[in-house]
Amino acid sequence: MHDEEFPRLQAVSQSQAAGIMAAPMEPTAGIEPIAVPFGRILSILRRHFVVVVVTFVVGVGGAAAVIEGMPKEYTAQASLIIEPQRTQVSDLQAISSDNENTDSLMRTQIGILTSQSLALGVVKALNLTHDPEFMPRAGGVTATVEAWLADHGLLAKPSAQQMTAEAKNNIAADILGSKLSFSNDAQSRLLGVAVTTLNPVLSAKIANEVVRQFLAFKVQEKFAAMQRAHDWLQGQVASLGAQVRADDAAVEAYRLSHGLGEEMPDSYGDGNNSQPTVARQQLNNLSTQLIDVTRDLSAKEGDLAQAREALKGKTSTSDLPAVLASPVVAQMLDTATAASAQAAELASSEGAGNPQLRAARARASELFAQAHNEMSNIARSLAVQVAAEQAQQASLEKRMEQLRGSVSHENSAQLGLNTLETQARATRNIYQSFLSRAAQLANVAGIQEPDASLVSSADVPLGPSAPRTAKLLAIATVLSLALGTVLAILLERMRGGFSAPEQVEALLGLPLVGFMPKVRQTRFRRARGSRAEIAMTASLDRIRGQLRLQGESRPKLLMVTSALPKEGKSLLSVELARNMAAAGWRVLLLECDFCVPSLAGYFGMEPGPGLCEILSGRSLGSTDNLVHQPSRNLDVILAGKMRGDSQEMLASKRMAALLRDARTRYDLVIMDTPPVLPVADALVLGRQADATLAVVQWEKTPRDAVTNSIRLLRGSGTTIMGVVMTRIDLRKATITGGRLSYAFRRYDGYNTARV
Repeated sequence: MHDEEFPRLQAVSQSQAAGIMAAPMEPTAGIEPIAVPFGRILSILRRHFVVVVVTFVVGVGGAAAVIEGMPKEYTAQASLIIEPQRTQVSDLQAISSDNENTDSLMRTQIGILTSQSLALGVVKALNLTHDPEFMPRAGGVTATVEAWLADHGLLAKPSAQQMTAEAKNNIAADILGSKLSFSNDAQSRLLGVAVTTLNPVLSAKIANEVVRQFLAFKVQEKFAAMQRAHDWLQGQVASLGAQVRADDAAVEAYRLSHGLGEEMPDSYGDGNNSQPTVARQQLNNLSTQLIDVTRDLSAKEGDLAQAREALKGKTSTSDLPAVLASPVVAQMLDTATAASAQAAELASSEGAGNPQLRAARARASELFAQAHNEMSNIARSLAVQVAAEQAQQASLEKRMEQLRGSVSHENSAQLGLNTLETQARATRNIYQSFLSRAAQLANVAGIQEPDASLVSSADVPLGPSAPRTAKLLAIATVLSLALGTVLAILLERMRGGFSAPEQVEALLGLPLVGFMPKVRQTRFRRARGSRAEIAMTASLDRIRGQLRLQGESRPKLLMVTSALPKEGKSLLSVELARNMAAAGWRVLLLECDFCVPSLAGYFGMEPGPGLCEILSGRSLGSTDNLVHQPSRNLDVILAGKMRGDSQEMLASKRMAALLRDARTRYDLVIMDTPPVLPVADALVLGRQADATLAVVQWEKTPRDAVTNSIRLLRGSGTTIMGVVMTRIDLRKATITGGRLSYAFRRYDGYNTARV
């Protein structure tokens, strides 16, 4: 089957083919981020490999040169261990607390090490003001500008002032402070003191001198603290001594004023061994006497009561209380009882008138009366004794009441005295404690040790500590690569044109139907058999294949245009016409660009009459001499010499009639039209064309220009088939990756056959 018979091929239905070519692209499909094209970062780096390499070489080389020119610094380090030793000045309170945490302690020690006074001591000890590294430096850019202005009379010259020794020392101390560094592990009291200078021996000397000055300061600080504690203790001892004497005098005065002078207190004891006073002794004696008197009174009152009870009735000897049972009374009662018994016998034998009976009865009565009288005397004697005891008891009670008042007064006074004595004892105890502490401080004042000790002194460093060449070169390498990557991305973003099919389709919403590589071309011919030639042939074959898919509904009138001049639209028109003709299509190529005609040069023809003469009516008779046939199946009508307005000629009826006639004679009519933005010729022909190919030069045509040209074409009613990207650099396109690289890879046995 020949290519000429393509109208009979129905690979796909007409509706399907039309849908394929007319379907608009999704404007946002495959679009990459605006800021950084991360999706194409590797391809961008490959494209701008030279920029990345140059940036890397310059960056690393420059860094190496700068590092080589940097002065060598040497660091020497000494180590201290901080061991605070607190000084107790009393049993109640210390000079400072012992619960200071390690972080706070280390910050305090570092503050001492970086103090101005310690730095000045090191500067003076090592005479650093004569070392160039510790001398005052120039004032920098400001001082240089001021000096230049003064030299040219634009600024008053400053008066020369001689720097004092004190100012030099202060400047050297400030410089020394900037060269000190410290290291300390968490929760460790080991402190490293490092000094960095341009001289290794000087670094070791300064580090050791800083440590020595620090230890001396700590000893002096400890001694000063001891001295302050001693002075404070002496003041406290003197004050407490005066207070003890005042308390003793107050106790003695109080004792005398309250009549407690006879008391013998134990002034240095607890006060419990004091002797009782006279009033208190008298009260004790009276209390004893009163107890005895009360006891005797109670006994005698009991005897008196018993006696009185006995006197009220007849009492036998056996019934008498102990107080009445005297021998006389007992004898009288016994005799009276015997007489009564005799009388009773006589009464029973002799009768009541018997004289002996009467005598016995009289004797018994007399004896009972005598015994009763004797008992009455005893009772009266007991009553007298009870009265005497009662009087003595009352007297003793009265005296006790008086003594109780005196003792109560003495007790109140004693309470006040006890309070004064307690205060005096407390003051004396504190006084003795402070005396003891003062003696201890006096004994240890001369043997004070610092709160820190040297673990290791600084040795002369064997090599420089800065600059760290490997680290700096590693940083320079990373930064150079990063800078090269950034520059590559910036260069990629600064490109105003399209470099990938995805960009064209995302921004314009049109399919990219063809890729035209950049082919080396002379005035009349281009190189044959080259890789670019093979790639161009393959691209043209793909465009022809897309036209073939549309079958009977394929476009007969195809317009080729671009947004701006010199984008390769004429070359595309020529090569597409040649490709179609070589495949057996009957093709007519119309040069409609009257302003800048170029087709004669592509075909090696001499410029002559053409389309302008046909449209202007100046071509008389047959027009066969206006139609050139550079190859089989290909007819070409050049632009000719423009006469009149090109837009009016292209919009004329003659042009419409020409296109109608060409539609019947040829399988495909290709119209090479002017760019859209400079002139409106393409917009005039757009309505008459069945389809339009918009040409965009790879990575050059501005995106705004392409967007505006597509907008104008669509506004004029032009049917746009798609976009063709021209003048693509095969080397860059191959390393870019993506769809563009796939199109230009060599597929042996496929693309080369057509060429």
